[in-house]
This record gives sequence, C-alpha cells and structure tokens, in this order.
Amino acid sequence: MTKSTTMGRRLTNGARAALGLCLLVLIAWEVGVTTARAQPADPAPTAAAGSSNAPAATAATAAPKDAAAALERELAELVGRPGGLTADTVAERVVATSQDVSVAEALRAVADAEVDGARVRYAPRLTLGAGYQRLSPIEEPVLGTLVAAPGAEPSQRLPDDALLVAAPISFPVILNQIQFRASLVVPLTDYFLRFPQAFSAAKHARSVADHDAVARRVRADSEARLAYYAWVRAELGSVAMRQARRRAAQHLRDVERALAAGLATSADVRAVEAQEAQAELIELRAADAASVAVERLATLQHLPPGTVFTIGEDVLAAPALPRAPTVEAAWAEAERLRPELRALAANREKLREQEASLRAQQLPRLDATGEALLANPNPRYFPADDVFHATWALGVQATWTVNDAPIAAASRRGISAQVRAITAQQGAVRDALRTEVVTAIRGVEQAERAISAAERAHRAATAAYGVRRDQYLAGRATSVELTDAETDLTRARIELIDALVGARIAVVRLEHALGRNVARVRGG
Repeated sequence: MTKSTTMGRRLTNGARAALGLCLLVLIAWEVGVTTARAQPADPAPTAAAGSSNAPAATAATAAPKDAAAALERELAELVGRPGGLTADTVAERVVATSQDVSVAEALRAVADAEVDGARVRYAPRLTLGAGYQRLSPIEEPVLGTLVAAPGAEPSQRLPDDALLVAAPISFPVILNQIQFRASLVVPLTDYFLRFPQAFSAAKHARSVADHDAVARRVRADSEARLAYYAWVRAELGSVAMRQARRRAAQHLRDVERALAAGLATSADVRAVEAQEAQAELIELRAADAASVAVERLATLQHLPPGTVFTIGEDVLAAPALPRAPTVEAAWAEAERLRPELRALAANREKLREQEASLRAQQLPRLDATGEALLANPNPRYFPADDVFHATWALGVQATWTVNDAPIAAASRRGISAQVRAITAQQGAVRDALRTEVVTAIRGVEQAERAISAAERAHRAATAAYGVRRDQYLAGRATSVELTDAETDLTRARIELIDALVGARIAVVRLEHALGRNVARVRGG
C-alpha cells in the first residue's frame, strides 16, 4: 500500500511538470504567427502506474520568426537599388549646384579679367579727341598801320612816283574752331619697373583663384560623399532599430501572457518593459538622425524637401580598401596635390610682385610723347586763317611726384606684413593638413581591422542567437533570454554596418587628405 501510494505521487508530480513545460512552450512560441491547440487532459490523474489513462497533451505551433534572417532580408532589399543614389551621382550634383563653387568660378572670372587688363597696359596710351567751338564775335583787333603800295608785288622795286597808302594791321576773327587731336604716351620706365611686376602679380592672382576654385570643388565633392554615406548609415541603422523595437514589443506581450499564466514574475515583465522602452527611444533617435541626414542630402543637391531617395550602392559588401601609404609618402603627395597649399603659395608670390611694383612709384618716371593735330584754325599758324592745317610734335617728359614716395613706402610695408601673414598661414595650414593626413591614414588602416572584428562579432552573435533560439523552441530558454540574444545580434549587425560604411568614409577622407580627388573634379 505504501509503495503504491509513493509511485502514484511520483506520477502525479511528473504529470504536473510535463503540463507546466507544455504551457511554457505554448506561450513562448507565440512570438511568431502561432496557432496553439491543446488536447484537454485530466489535471489530477488517479490511475496507477502504467495505466492507459495517463495525461496526454499535444500542441501544433509555428516557430517564431528568425530575427537574423528577417533583418538581413530587409537590409538587402534597401541597398543596391537600380537607379538609386550613389556617392558619385550625389557628388556630381552637389558640385554642379554648389553656391560656394559658383562664387569661386565668379572670382576666377574676375582674375582672368585682371590678367587681360595687365596685358593691355603694355600698349602705349593713345588718346583720340575731336572738338568744335563756336566763339562769340569780337571787334577785329587793329595793331596799327603800315605804308604800302597798292598792287605792288613782294620784293618789287617801287618807282619814285609810286602811290603809297596807309594800310591798317588787323587779324581776322574766326568764330568756328574745329580740332582733331591724337596723342601718344609711351611710359618708358614703366616697361621695366612696373608693368612686368603688375602682370606677374595678376597671373599669380589668377593662379590663386584657380586653386581656390579647385579646392572648393574638391571640398564640395568630399562633403557630398560623406553626407551620402552618413545618410546610408542612418537609414540602415533606423531600419535595424525599428525591427528591434517591434521584436521587443512582441516579447513584452509574450511575457505579460506568461505572467498571467503564472509562468513569469513581475520582475521579468519589468525587465522586458525596460528593454522595450529603451528600444523605442533608440528607434526614435535613429529615425530622427535618418530624417536629418536625408534633409541634408536634399539640401546639398538643391532638391525640394521631402524628396525620396533609394540606396544605389551595395554598401553591405566590403569595399576594396587602398593600401595606406607611409606618413612621409602621404605628406609629400598632399604637398604636391592639395590646392589649398598651392593657392597660398601663389598668393604669397602675388604679394611679392605687388611689393616690387610699388618701388617704381618712389622713382621719377620718363615718358615719350607724340601728338598730331588737325585744326581749323590751327593755333600754330599765325595769323589764323579759316583753313585746316595738320601739325605734329614729339618729345620726352620726365616727372616725379614727390608725395608718391612716402605713400608707396607705406604701401610696401603693408604688403610686407601681408606676406608674413601668408607665410604664417601656410604654416598653420600645413600643420592642420598633416594632422588630417595622419588621421586619414590611420582611418584606412583601422577600417580593415574594424570590418574583420565586426564580422567576427556578428558571426558570434548570430551563432549565439541560433543556439538561444533552439533552446527557446525546446523550452530551455526564456523569452527574456531570447530578447537579449536578439538585442546582441542587432547591435552586432549595426556595428558591422557602421564598419562597412565607415570603410567607405575612410577612403573618401584619405582621397581628400592626399588630394587624389583633385584630378576627378578639376574642370568638371
């Protein structure tokens, strides 16, 4: 009797354990699209051991969705879209519509005009003029009288009985005056002391404008590519966090059902609630970041707000990373190609030529002059007559404006100070560029290691999630543990996305730091 009672108690405990396990599996499988049907069983069996009336329970349920596969499918559908945006298309649009580049192009046109003006100054200064004057009538001036023989020829000997008369000396008054004048000035000293320096300074100014235009195009190209990859990273991260938040909300409902069935504690519910709230907050931040990134991308391309973009690049594939050069080799390449350094060097040479040109203002100047005059009446003819006469004049003229010497000296001191400022600015830019070069090299070196580490972490998180999911399906893991595994998997996938996109960003920064993108955008 005692033995039979003991065995009956063991069967009762075993049946209760089996029933609890079946209920736990039934609730856990409701993560996906779950359909549960359980056959009713006697909750308190009284039959002896081996009886055919032992409790029986069956369940036909669908397994929960594979979070890893679902995330990968959603991410794969977002990238590599035909007709979608690529970094190249974005950069081309941004450079073509950049206001900063338009300013640089206008300044380059100004510099071209100044070079043309400096070239024209080599020609002698030719001045043409024409004039007409109507004078007020005046009394015909009389200077006195002369004794003359009427009808006598010049140098003719007069007979003794010739008739002599007193003739008044007067000049005709011509009321209409017409002049055509041409004057030519050849600045002899300027050909040696001013014009070559001014022309050279203008050419250096055009070089400054050229390098500045290239620098702005390169900067716009680089910023466009970085903005594109920032948008891609934010978009993919937002998708991953949105899916993580949905899974967290589903797990919260599962745990609440488990709590109602007495298979979970309130602490379990609170823990999942905290995870769900954190996932919602992270999703909100990711969505905001994606919204800001897409608006910045539209603004850079001067497209209307709300423009919808698709990702044309397969950013989930590992990019081909260039071989990172040594610091010294990279710096030599940057010194040779970066337009900012070349613009500063050209600006310094321009100032030096301007300083040399100012020396001529402290010295006397010598000009050769020429003039041609066609006038009626011509002032060189006396007395004036109402006839056009042509005259000319050639000469050399030396002038020295004394006040120009101290003014030019002060201007030279100012330009010398500007040269020193440019030299100091060159040093500051070189220091900043050297830091940029080193940072870009380290970024490319770290990108490959970051991708490798992120891939290992993702593989480990995927394997851990698979094991936890199998345990969950077998009833040996809780919903909270599966949520933790999915959270780790999502985090690992986001880190892998960051590493893959970050590698592309590192390549863009290296190309910009070394000036390798200059050839791509020059004249584009």
